[in-house]
Amino acid sequence: MYFLRISVHLLWVQAGLLFWLLIPDAALADVWKVVDASGVVHFTNQPPGTKSELVIETSPSGALGRAVGLTGAKPDVVMAMINASTAVGVVHDSLSAASDAYGVDLNLLKAVMATESAFNSKAVSPKGAVGLMQVMPTTATRYGVHAGRGVTVSSKLKDPDLNIRTGARYLADLLRLFGGQTELALAAYNAGEGAVARAGNKIPDYRETRYYVQRVMLVYRLLQASVG
Repeated sequence: MYFLRISVHLLWVQAGLLFWLLIPDAALADVWKVVDASGVVHFTNQPPGTKSELVIETSPSGALGRAVGLTGAKPDVVMAMINASTAVGVVHDSLSAASDAYGVDLNLLKAVMATESAFNSKAVSPKGAVGLMQVMPTTATRYGVHAGRGVTVSSKLKDPDLNIRTGARYLADLLRLFGGQTELALAAYNAGEGAVARAGNKIPDYRETRYYVQRVMLVYRLLQASVG
């Protein structure tokens, strides 16, 4: 059992502030917030007691399941936490290259990746989506990712650069398919383009999909505001 503790002076923390800790191992744990007697905020992956507050709940795949108080986060603090993360730094060049190559906003890619996998390249969903961008093997095959001798498509998708490029290409195609409507493209990324089409080119009435679109758009807007 690992223990993660980050202290931030209350001056930098607004009421309700919480982003998730973008560190690969920590992405697989719930996170609690505690304010000590000195006014310092601590984040920990082990329940510290009755006075703690659960602020991040992750799914078994490592994706962000629930972030309490994310709407209260200051954009500059959110951006600072992302930039300070080793996990984000490792994939930054791949994200930038994919953004340039496929014309998808860099912050949108970050928002999708954060929501999908919390920057955990080893994340695998119960449905079989793999890696940073949670790409389905069937989708990857459409973009030229094929199994080799002793190597499955799923195992290839754990390569961060390949996963990012494949997810970005798919998202770029969805944006074009739905006329640049970001929310519809995100809904299709989550539920499939067929589901969006069957819903009359609207977000399907699936709770998971609606929640997913809201989460990604929230993070996306925070990231956009931080550079606006």
